[in-house]
Amino acid sequence: MVEKARSNIFSVFMRKIGYSVGLENTLERVFDFANLYGCNDTIGYGDITRLLHAEKPDGWGLDKKNEHILDLFKALGIVEVRRGEVSVLELGDALGILRRMVTNEDDFLVCCKVLLIHSLILADGDIFLNAIASSFDAEEFKKNVVAGVEYKWSVLESNFNSSSHRAAFYSAVNIESQPTNPGSKGKGLSSAPDLMRLKTFRGGSLLAKVGRPDVYIPDSYVLKVLPRRKAWATSLGLVDNTGRATPQAASMLQALVCAGFAGPNCMAIWPLDHELRNPTFFSIAPTSFPRLNSWEFMVLVGRGLGIMPPKYGMVSSESQIEKLKEFIFHFKSLNKTKSIIRTELSVRVAYRCFLALSAIGLEVGNVPEIIISEQEKSTPGVIARPSGLAEMALSR
Repeated sequence: MVEKARSNIFSVFMRKIGYSVGLENTLERVFDFANLYGCNDTIGYGDITRLLHAEKPDGWGLDKKNEHILDLFKALGIVEVRRGEVSVLELGDALGILRRMVTNEDDFLVCCKVLLIHSLILADGDIFLNAIASSFDAEEFKKNVVAGVEYKWSVLESNFNSSSHRAAFYSAVNIESQPTNPGSKGKGLSSAPDLMRLKTFRGGSLLAKVGRPDVYIPDSYVLKVLPRRKAWATSLGLVDNTGRATPQAASMLQALVCAGFAGPNCMAIWPLDHELRNPTFFSIAPTSFPRLNSWEFMVLVGRGLGIMPPKYGMVSSESQIEKLKEFIFHFKSLNKTKSIIRTELSVRVAYRCFLALSAIGLEVGNVPEIIISEQEKSTPGVIARPSGLAEMALSR
């Protein structure tokens, strides 16, 4: 599925989920979606509607007007529902594949937890990780997030001098209200004006006068954000009931800090390589922040969580290729009504499957290198082609 153009290209520099509703029972709902998708040959709008609105235990029993969970699922890369059309996204496909491969319920729950942690970092890391690092203390959390925004501004300011670029990233890398979100329509969620909107309606002359705005995070925002993130972290085993990080979470944070995903008194999650392919970003100095591809970042998270060893083992390439074949087989067996367009598997889906299976005992090697090496054979077991959208597209 082609990703839609972002209204502000600098939004890739801020990892935040801008919703304060539809975030409850997230792990359980991810598990339920995986069961729905992985245990059936097709998935359509009626299936999603029943999952949301059917009475428990068949569904979640949500009010007919309450479909906010779909906003969260889209942000997490699980599924997008638009005008009655259901599009399963990368995490959703990984969950469906794993549901067919992992029959033990406890093991599958572990897979769901690992993939949800990884997805939350990608979607909400600048909020979620700073909340964990602050032990969910409101004042410490606010300090951490303000420090994170200002740190990212400093890095971006060193790379972009024009007023239009600075206006764009001051607006995108910030804490602001979501105008379509009924849960966050309070006043002043950010003291920074929407500079791109002002440019549109009042002309560009204002931009020449724009300096760095202040970062303001009101108590109303914190009251909405922290309880849900704490519930996520608790369900995922990252904090105890008091909000203090578990050893696993502390190890993960330390791994990210050592890799450069932090600034002074803050966590700071930077874009991955495939998110920086816009020509605007070509001039960014390579040393400005860590530049990792999807696999490198996934391994960083996996090793930080202690579910992948510090170094690759002596796993055979053949065993990894066989797993890839299995992923592709199950991918093609899912969502059969769209089989015509589901001919290639995004390598990022395969990466997620390897990460999850490593949490339940699968030994994993350097998968990208194994895939590339496989292409040198006269008849590769898995065919990989470069893809601007998916990094690599896999087929048999």
